[in-house]
Amino acid sequence: MATVREKIAYLRGLLEGTDLAGNGPQARVVWEKILEILDAVADRLDELELGEEEIEEYLEAIDADLADLEEEVLGDDFDDDDDGLDDDDEDAHFVEMQCPNCGETVYFEEHFLFGEHEVACPECGRLIYVLNGVESNGDASGREEDEDAGGTGGDAGEDGPPRA
Repeated sequence: MATVREKIAYLRGLLEGTDLAGNGPQARVVWEKILEILDAVADRLDELELGEEEIEEYLEAIDADLADLEEEVLGDDFDDDDDGLDDDDEDAHFVEMQCPNCGETVYFEEHFLFGEHEVACPECGRLIYVLNGVESNGDASGREEDEDAGGTGGDAGEDGPPRA
């Protein structure tokens, strides 16, 4: 089966060798070929339109599936018209620290500063915040280091991460 371009090239060849001024049998053949090509173009356009409709339906199904996943993963906290303001997280404040080992900037919620939490660098895995203290140059410097009789804040460096 010849492509549309091949049919057009064949028709051009016929047109070059035919006198279109006359209404003879050759003119009729040329016009029949023109109509065949136009029919082929119309058929192909129909196929493309059908394919486009199928792709559109498939895309809509993917969009619906994605919306379901967003709802399942993010729940009611997901806001479609995100204006840059996190209305649900008005109370959340974040702290920025730099890992002394690899230099990676790490963000975590401020409440970690007031509890007995440890924060590890996601890049190198080294602890950068240990039990009320910040890991700095291999030493844990706790706020309650001198006041801590239990030894949980001041000696975190001894049990903590390896020193650089």
